[in-house]
Amino acid sequence: MIEKKILKKGQVVIPKDVRDLLGLHEGDKVFLDIERDTIMIKKEQDITAELKSLAKKYDKRLTVEDIKGSLKERYGA
Repeated sequence: MIEKKILKKGQVVIPKDVRDLLGLHEGDKVFLDIERDTIMIKKEQDITAELKSLAKKYDKRLTVEDIKGSLKERYGA
């Protein structure tokens, strides 16, 4: 676990080694997900990589139904 202090304007710095590990760069979007007393920072996903991963999972060409099913499974949409 990494401990960081909140700065004057409410900012928290993501350490360089963590940014490097996740491939985060200046200007990239991240998403904050809040669950009770926990904040998760998620990297914006490249949709192309996400779809390739799904295609590999299904071991076939993706259909709209495959994508919708995966989204429901992942996000409860």
